[in-house]
Amino acid sequence: MIATILVDDEFMILRGLQKLIDWEDLGFQITGTFQDPAGALSFVRHEQPQLLITDMNMPTIAGPDFISQVRQVQPNIAIIVLSGYGDFAYVRAGLQNGALDYLRKPVDPDELTAALAKAKKQLTKQAERAQDTLLARQQQVQHLLTVATGHQDSATVAALELTEDTLAEQVRVVAVLRPERAVLADFLAQSPLVVGYFWSGQDAIILLRGDSAHVRYWTSMLPRVVGSQQRPILISQPTTFLSQVHALYVTMQQAVEQAYFYELAAGLVVLPTESLPQEPSLDEVAEQLRGMAPAEMHRALLALNARIRRDPVAVPYVRQLALVFLMAVNPDNDERVHQINTAPTLASLHDLLLEALDAAAAVTDTRYSDSVQTMRSLVKQYYARPLQLTDIAERLHLNPVYLGQLFKKETGQTFSQYLADWRITQAKVLLRQGQLDIGLIAETVGYQNNGYFYKVFKKQVGVSPRTFREQNRLVRV
Repeated sequence: MIATILVDDEFMILRGLQKLIDWEDLGFQITGTFQDPAGALSFVRHEQPQLLITDMNMPTIAGPDFISQVRQVQPNIAIIVLSGYGDFAYVRAGLQNGALDYLRKPVDPDELTAALAKAKKQLTKQAERAQDTLLARQQQVQHLLTVATGHQDSATVAALELTEDTLAEQVRVVAVLRPERAVLADFLAQSPLVVGYFWSGQDAIILLRGDSAHVRYWTSMLPRVVGSQQRPILISQPTTFLSQVHALYVTMQQAVEQAYFYELAAGLVVLPTESLPQEPSLDEVAEQLRGMAPAEMHRALLALNARIRRDPVAVPYVRQLALVFLMAVNPDNDERVHQINTAPTLASLHDLLLEALDAAAAVTDTRYSDSVQTMRSLVKQYYARPLQLTDIAERLHLNPVYLGQLFKKETGQTFSQYLADWRITQAKVLLRQGQLDIGLIAETVGYQNNGYFYKVFKKQVGVSPRTFREQNRLVRV
């Protein structure tokens, strides 16, 4: 429906015009009638109707002056003027001010219908031109932000009324996540701080000008349905260099990805200047997971999930970390690999890994006999103590020679090799965690002789414990 207002100082004429034709059947809705031009002007300013039908000879203001004032607050409004016999000078002035047609009083219904058809055609063409202009500007802003060399395109820069080098004022990239499109588009069209915007999927990416005070005012004026009370709004750091807007956009892309992945709550978020927290080495995490039972992995997963929620890291890294966990649990699971790569949120990713761990726990070590499973469990529980095969054989009431042969047959390692591997794995964890005395680490993992610990460690790892510590940074799973 085309929003229409009627203005005439005579009440009966206003009433007659409303009853003269079926307005809604023709696609028009009368949203206001006014005998006072000042009231009509206020209505136009606040409600922005599309069509004005007005008398040209009113006592409080001359018709041409009224039309001129209306044009100042609503430049694209279509106007049809009414005139009585002998008012042609007013009619001519109205036409000169952009009125598309005039009607003589008393108004003929057929002439009114024809004038409305003319108005509808004009408004349709205006809307098409406005849409073409909007799409062109959206493409220009998108080119400027998404293409690394977009700032070098002089035609794009000129069309956006920017300068190719240092900008006269700060600009920022803003992302409004999942807004009501029509509501936000109407607001952006009327905001002088908006250089332009485009849609990236369901999100609005906006290039906004102005200092911090301007930005605070702009965000406070957003309609509630698209404001920060209802959704996340991300704001980049400012720049006055056009060459840097692409980098701001790339950072914003990553921030939007994280916002969805970490299920960011509604509110304003100003992107920090510092980088994301340092990420632990995937190889080192894999090494820590090696040999862990599903129950231990479950505890490690919960701890890591809590750490990542506290200090978010890049989404691609989280997916890689999840794959490391999955490979440690079950390396032959292509379906879960695909699910990890497409999981939309951290919570859904965490649930996938818990499911994999639960499935693994249900079939834990079915390839091992009960005796060997018990041996492996005892090693993980008592590796820090002096531990001999004969001690375990006595506990299981089995012959130590038979038990040693059974263990090697099922695991591919002798018991002493398996025990040494587990101890060295735990030593590497402790070495990464800080400046704990190496002699104390040796004792903690079950070696009473430091020299023997050095010998075994270097044989398995290829470097001494001290060198290993220097080469590796802290990793906490």
